[in-house]
Amino acid sequence: MTDAELSVLAWGVGLLFAYGAIHLGGLELIRKVRPNGKAHSSLGLLFTFWGLALLHLFEIALAAVLLAYLLAEPGYGTLTEGFGSSAADYLYFAGVSFSTLGYTQLEAHGAIRLLVMLLSLSGFMLITWSASFIYTIWGETFRD
Repeated sequence: MTDAELSVLAWGVGLLFAYGAIHLGGLELIRKVRPNGKAHSSLGLLFTFWGLALLHLFEIALAAVLLAYLLAEPGYGTLTEGFGSSAADYLYFAGVSFSTLGYTQLEAHGAIRLLVMLLSLSGFMLITWSASFIYTIWGETFRD
């Protein structure tokens, strides 16, 4: 492996570890502040859903910032020709990579591919974790 690949891999593993801590903290916060009780059962579920959506958007934004940082440095790689360099472009690429296991119209070239791979793995893991969490909240809400 090249130095650039090792560096990008280290950033990607760091992002994965950070996601674990951020996501756990976010889930605990959602659990603590969501409305409880029979009178607010639907509101509690909506709050959980909205909280998870905001949590995932934050995680995607974090990846977009890291992608922008690394792609600005020489030697870490590029994305497909035609990729812009606006915040919306980075958010789009990070979001699609995070939520679809990397199925996007853009391709990563060079060492940055390793970060995109870890971003896809992270997204799969976090979305699955969130689905399990909301299923648990649903069960707690409607348990007799």
